[in-house]
Amino acid sequence: MDNLKKIKRFSKIVGVLTKYGFEEIISRGNNLISSDDDSDFYNSSFNERLRLALEELGPTYIKFGQLLSNRKDLIPEDLADELKKLQDDVLVEEIDIKQKLADEFGIEPDEHFIYIDEKPFASASISQVYKAKLITGEEVILKIKRTNIQTIVESDLALIRDIVHFLEKKYDKLQKLFISEIEKSFENSIIRELSLTNELLNIERFRKNFENSKDVYVPKTYSDYCNNNVLCMEFINGYKVNDVESLNKINIDPKYIVQKGFEIYLKQILTDGFFHADPHPGNIFILNDGQIVFIDFGSMGIITLNEKEDLENVVIDFGLKNSKRIVRSLKKMAIKNYIKNEKQLQRDIAEILDYLEQNTVDTIDVQILIKKFNDILQRNHVLLPEYVYLLLRGIALIEGIGKELHADLNIQQSIRPYAVRLAKEKFYPKNIRKKMLNNLKDVQDLMNDLPEDGLKLLEKINNDKLTLNFKVNEIENIKKVTKDSVNKLVLAILTLTFGLGASMLANTRVRPIFLDMPLLSWIGYLMSVFTAICIVVLIFRKK
Repeated sequence: MDNLKKIKRFSKIVGVLTKYGFEEIISRGNNLISSDDDSDFYNSSFNERLRLALEELGPTYIKFGQLLSNRKDLIPEDLADELKKLQDDVLVEEIDIKQKLADEFGIEPDEHFIYIDEKPFASASISQVYKAKLITGEEVILKIKRTNIQTIVESDLALIRDIVHFLEKKYDKLQKLFISEIEKSFENSIIRELSLTNELLNIERFRKNFENSKDVYVPKTYSDYCNNNVLCMEFINGYKVNDVESLNKINIDPKYIVQKGFEIYLKQILTDGFFHADPHPGNIFILNDGQIVFIDFGSMGIITLNEKEDLENVVIDFGLKNSKRIVRSLKKMAIKNYIKNEKQLQRDIAEILDYLEQNTVDTIDVQILIKKFNDILQRNHVLLPEYVYLLLRGIALIEGIGKELHADLNIQQSIRPYAVRLAKEKFYPKNIRKKMLNNLKDVQDLMNDLPEDGLKLLEKINNDKLTLNFKVNEIENIKKVTKDSVNKLVLAILTLTFGLGASMLANTRVRPIFLDMPLLSWIGYLMSVFTAICIVVLIFRKK
């Protein structure tokens, strides 16, 4: 980033902060990282002024404030509540839409559109949305990115990186709050949201995931009028999901919508690994035939295959109320963790499970529930992947809709059938075979690395760079250890051989067939398990 631009932007930020009276931040800076300060530093006047300052500073800081509003594990609760009031609605920018379309696509707009509204019906920090009608008769919306928004956001992100780096060096406590990781996550999120090409790809991916669904309708897109600065998609003429009066008029049971919507959201998370990260009522519509429509695909959560498996385990154990296994899965999911008392963590998780079991949506305060969960993470210094925090926010929004439409919905009871199905699927022969094959490949990779690691070890010995930190007392003990090690290595190789052979046979149709798999393949797996048990026996006998 150009230093002159950075200085100009920094000067503007200082001017806005001064305007709202934030000289006190410098003198009271140490309190910025304490949520239990007894002073009036975090009084409502301060919180409100901070929110107004962020709104005036523009889209990047609005988005950052919205992110922090969902992280009550990092900032005081009253400040988080105030930041939730941050709105994307800003002053309308005067844009010549027809000229914009002509410049972007090299077309004569009047030849492609019957009409285009000159005034936007929605104005957000990154883009403005206009109604239009194609020459073919379809009603559409045109999402137009604001002028120079890319440059402004990139300048702000560069400054935020500098500020975070400075704060981490100045305040040791902030290092334990993982603010660098949070800043990187925010940066990735807003850069994705800046790209309307990325949003178009999100819509098409979402459509593919629900192409066989009768319950979900995905708006059409018109790629001839889409690029990184413009998005053209179908205008949805439906009812907001929380418009109970309208739903009743068209004979659609709100309880059905909540239950079906909850199932759809679970599919997005656990089956697709691709979920809508901002499912508030304004982004979910119901059509006359009861189909559910999501709009605004700028912010989506993505879960990798490995992450999805970990999350599936959490859902299974959540449905089965197994707090011990939930903790185990959380440890696997965590980017970093410093869990000191695992037993206490299990008890804390068990309390949350009992609370959910005994309550329905009308008696559950999900905000308190999420705060409890965040407190647990904070006490144990657990940093989870970005998608988890997006997911928590999404669940809180879905729960809010549920309270309006179906107050007696029990979340844990709704999840339990899904959890049972996932658990059953894990024990299908095909899935067991896939899991064993992946594990055997890991063992094979380890075996392949052994020669190279051995050569490195010999090189250190030859160069007199190897230092051994143990004392030899009896040569016979060394011989015995060597013999045991060789035996275990031979058994490990046999385990690998039997397992790989069985996996290769599993993909054939060699008769006889038993439970959709060749009998020889089952024998190979059994031999692999037998030799693995022998290794375990040798290990425990040694102990």
